[in-house]
Amino acid sequence: METCTFGIDGMTCPACPGRIEKKLKSMPGVAGASVNYDTATATVTYHAETVTYRGIKAAVEDLDYRVLENPAAGGPQNGDTSGEGGSGSLKTAGTIAVILALYLLMRGVAGSSLAGAFPLAEAGVSYGMLFLIGLITSVHCIAMCGGINLSQTLHVSGTAGLPSAASRRVTLFLPGILYNGGRIASYTAAGVLAGGLGRAVTVTGRFQGAVQLAAGVFMAVMGLNMLGIFPALRRFVPRLPRRLTEKLDLQKARAKSPFLIGLLNGLMPCGPLQAMQIYAISTGSPLAGGTAMFLFALGTTPLMFGIGALSSALTGAKGRIFARRVTQTGAMLVAAMGLAMFSNGWTLAGIGSPLALFAGITPSMQRGGTAEGTAAFTPVIENGVQIVNSTLSPSRYPAITVLEGVPVRWTINAPAGSINGCNNRIIIREYGIEYRFKTGDNVIEFMPSRTGRFSYSCWMGMIRSSITVAAEGEAVAVESLNGDNERPEPAGVTIPVDTIAFAEPRDGGYQEVHIQLRDDRIEPAVIVLRRGLPAQWVINNDSLDPGNSRLLFPAYAAQIDIETGDNVLTLLPSEDFDFSTADNILYGYVKVVDDLAAVDVAALKAEVADYETLIYPDAYFDGQGAGGCCAR
Repeated sequence: METCTFGIDGMTCPACPGRIEKKLKSMPGVAGASVNYDTATATVTYHAETVTYRGIKAAVEDLDYRVLENPAAGGPQNGDTSGEGGSGSLKTAGTIAVILALYLLMRGVAGSSLAGAFPLAEAGVSYGMLFLIGLITSVHCIAMCGGINLSQTLHVSGTAGLPSAASRRVTLFLPGILYNGGRIASYTAAGVLAGGLGRAVTVTGRFQGAVQLAAGVFMAVMGLNMLGIFPALRRFVPRLPRRLTEKLDLQKARAKSPFLIGLLNGLMPCGPLQAMQIYAISTGSPLAGGTAMFLFALGTTPLMFGIGALSSALTGAKGRIFARRVTQTGAMLVAAMGLAMFSNGWTLAGIGSPLALFAGITPSMQRGGTAEGTAAFTPVIENGVQIVNSTLSPSRYPAITVLEGVPVRWTINAPAGSINGCNNRIIIREYGIEYRFKTGDNVIEFMPSRTGRFSYSCWMGMIRSSITVAAEGEAVAVESLNGDNERPEPAGVTIPVDTIAFAEPRDGGYQEVHIQLRDDRIEPAVIVLRRGLPAQWVINNDSLDPGNSRLLFPAYAAQIDIETGDNVLTLLPSEDFDFSTADNILYGYVKVVDDLAAVDVAALKAEVADYETLIYPDAYFDGQGAGGCCAR
């Protein structure tokens, strides 16, 4: 009986040791095997007359891991054995730089008009955001469950004797379909239970922040462990108790169907999954919670199924190499998403911006201010109450300034179409306020009892802004002053309803509609689109008027330049919205319906004829392009 200890490179998650142990213990002559994820080492006891060390090493490497002769070298991944010096340090620094760049890109998107492109989940119209989150975090699923996924799709046998190519393809891809179907069913059931639990408990923004902080740390650590650049972080990855893991593995081994294995896989610990379960609780409805988790699970499926299917098609080592490369590429995105989630949780917990702490940013206020970029603050006070007026934008919240010690009445006007899945609920931790917006005027009242700058955010922590509380006679940053022109003004323009353009379905799963932009009119000015179906919107610009060279979309805080001739825009319609020329002279209206054939034309004309058109200040659009509304 002999014992050997060696390092293992390439373990990306706590599930890897079990996979390796199972392989080793199944080998004739191996009396025992123990793999430690934290130290990236394996200890194997074996009968030398039956199996050799070379055979043990080959078995591990057949699983697409790399055996390192020196157990202490179990850290660097991707073939990097340079340790801490030279190219290893440069590679680590470069990887971290890419992760930070991805994080900043995500933060930039969160602060742009793209953040407002997601419709309200609770409106039942579209859960596109939940699907998108699942799609992005599916690289994390590859790390956590990739080995199980591949085990269900790589070793497909018995297809050669099937009568037709179609039969062979079905047999080849059926295990992946069943496995992912089991995962979707498990996630959906968890969402139904979480939604039911939400009726009995109240999920506060602070609790959501704590969950996002924990999930963000988990995702960032997971991504770094997938890259293998900081081996010491393996000790901080949460995992199920070993006994429970062994029982689940035993059940998976007994399960004959990939569908059952997918069901069991829903019990694995997962940061993004737990964060989504918290969201399901917040819906307070079993139906809404189940639907949310179903679409999140659906979003994780394309990459999981694609990896398995392509790996099956490639077969053997080629399939494993392909899956490994995808996992390593996605690891940086997982780590960046972890940082973004941590940042959002930090904000929701009422701590402020973590970047501000590292950058040493402090409120830009000073007494008696005459410094450049500051101005004396003079509040508007009526009957002893400060009056602040703002307009809700789909992608940003206003920064406002109020006077210390005077009650505040803050009216936020939400125009039709401005409320979406991100901005629909505001959380002001300093004053214990959680407010859900409705179309029209929304009044928030609070007492600013101390000076300073206090951050607030949407319920997801993605859209952020601040409230500056100034003492009497104090100067504040000019950009935080309450502008008199923040609210839109009535345009007094009636949208013509003599003709209506109905979108027409096209082959390829999209709809198409055409209008013309002339010097003196938009024809037709009323458009009807089917909800949730990708739309191609062709605008023929036949105008020489410079004021018609740009269209404004207030519901998306977006604007787009229009060229002479045909301009083809694409969008995924979810809610009604209006649009206008940049000079606010010509207006149009887009009505979004579930059934184009069931539109009451007379009622629609009456609705549009009574619609109040508005002129929005230039600052409302933030210089954004089309953003979440339309794209060329």
